Amino acid sequence: MAKYYVILHLIVFIWGFTGILGDVIELPAEKITFFRTALAFIFALFMGLFYRKRKRASQPQKVQLFLTGIIVGLHWFFFFLAIKLSTVSIGVICMSSSTLFTSILEPILFKRKFSTAELVLSFCIIAGITIIFGFETGYAIGILCGLLSAFLAALFTVKNGKFMQQKINPLEITTFEMLGGALIMLIFVFVSGNVNSQFFVMSMSDFLYLLLLSSVCTSIAFLVSVWVMKKLSPFTVSISINMEPIYTILIVVLYGVLTGVDTEIMSTGFYVGSLIIVGSIFTNAIIKRRTRLKLKKT
Repeated sequence: MAKYYVILHLIVFIWGFTGILGDVIELPAEKITFFRTALAFIFALFMGLFYRKRKRASQPQKVQLFLTGIIVGLHWFFFFLAIKLSTVSIGVICMSSSTLFTSILEPILFKRKFSTAELVLSFCIIAGITIIFGFETGYAIGILCGLLSAFLAALFTVKNGKFMQQKINPLEITTFEMLGGALIMLIFVFVSGNVNSQFFVMSMSDFLYLLLLSSVCTSIAFLVSVWVMKKLSPFTVSISINMEPIYTILIVVLYGVLTGVDTEIMSTGFYVGSLIIVGSIFTNAIIKRRTRLKLKKT
């Protein structure tokens, strides 16, 4: 079981680059999301060429996957919008609130009792976010977009957990969800009037960053994150994703050390809030482990 936690945190570390890439790519949030999902869909189709013996999803399941992909697309759109309207740190920290939403949505969709421990840990995450940022009135809209993104992330994470219960192949999930995300964002940019002769025009650096974002940080990472749900619950996956802001900021700091570029000095509140978040994650892991041991003994 430990290897699944290691794999999950490796994926979350890779996702730590997502916010940074979203900030450096000089495109609006809707275009970043469209190209990310569209290229990820193409990468998923390519991976499918080497994975021919997988079990195919039924037609109703494909429709459900496609609809879930719309949620994924909207989640990434609001995530990148939050970053554009505020900062990378605020965007990724707001994502930590997905744990609270997951602790509410998972019992409803999986038809199980609410877990007092999960609710307590969720509110600890919220406390950590509050301590780190306090009341950021200047970034109110960005924070709201970040919280909406977190809710959508919790929703599609729980739904993917149900898809894994139905034994739908992770590659099928990734392919159809990326398709749904790409189409909803294409409709969005078309309705907003942003589809024109300059739509596909971008700098070489933006194109290379988009390739990295859509392949490593999306297709591969998304595929593996769905796969680990065979052994880990949606709540465990969601609470582990709360390490993403910590990894993101560590990456930024490491980049500053290697390049000699001045980096932001974190406040005491940041370290206190981060400790609460990390402590909640490890507490969840300990609780889950003890629960499994009790079940084995009975």
